[in-house]
Amino acid sequence: MMNRRTALAALGLGLALFSAPGAAMAENRHIDAAVRETREAIHEGKQHMFASFAEHTHNALDHAREAVAAGFDPRGHVSMAVKHLRDAIKIAKRTHHVHRLEAGIRHAERALIHLKVAANH
Repeated sequence: MMNRRTALAALGLGLALFSAPGAAMAENRHIDAAVRETREAIHEGKQHMFASFAEHTHNALDHAREAVAAGFDPRGHVSMAVKHLRDAIKIAKRTHHVHRLEAGIRHAERALIHLKVAANH
């Protein structure tokens, strides 16, 4: 017959294994959402939609930060994406200069590369 400690250890291990895929899926959902928002930001930026570019970039940044906060940052790619998204917002905010928007789009494109690599891990 199993003693109480062994039973509790087995139960704890079972719960940990059961909840681990759910945590990974939640982090992956944030990465997927960040990829979606970044793509939309790039698309809107190329259409010279300044406000929409900023909004989608902010949303992508929020999702990327959530993934990092949850501990999902394979080889620092999500952190690099966060840096590029912050730079994209900083460069393109409160302006209607096309050159600054294009620089923001380049940062968003670099962030997208990092997010795609993180999504594949």
